[in-house]
Amino acid sequence: MKLDITKGIQRKGVDVPFNLEDVWGPDRWNGDSLSYVEPVSFSGHYMLADETVIVRGEARALVESPCARCLTPTKTLVTAEVEEAFVRDMGQEFDPDDDQYRYQGHVIELDDAVRTALLLELPSRILCKEDCKGLCAQCGANLNINACSCQKDLPNRNPFSALASLLNEDEEV
Repeated sequence: MKLDITKGIQRKGVDVPFNLEDVWGPDRWNGDSLSYVEPVSFSGHYMLADETVIVRGEARALVESPCARCLTPTKTLVTAEVEEAFVRDMGQEFDPDDDQYRYQGHVIELDDAVRTALLLELPSRILCKEDCKGLCAQCGANLNINACSCQKDLPNRNPFSALASLLNEDEEV
């Protein structure tokens, strides 16, 4: 996602609107893979002040990732507000811990700033639905589709089921 700032150079201190779209490849989030189903869009305005460009806008993406409980592919619409300062790279040595974005010439590469903002807006666990039942721990069946037969005798196979009988007695321990 590249932003041409030529118009802003000619009119320093003035907000210049922009509207960008870009197709992104697969990404990773919290150990899961995700893909961008549609082009990522970013619209807003930028302003040039000396050698710094202030970019403000809203990014939107439709991502697909497996549900954290049942692994069903799930689409999630993500919107994020982006407000970043890009400093012209004058070829000087800079601190690697410096978290400022840099640019050269008349084009700013926005992918890192927009990607970071979008990923931070994603929920920590993407679910296909709030009450997703997940997969059976024994046979791997999707419990949202149908109940599996191995769940019926699960209490008998549980090594701690004998402790449950202690809780039913009324005497103090």
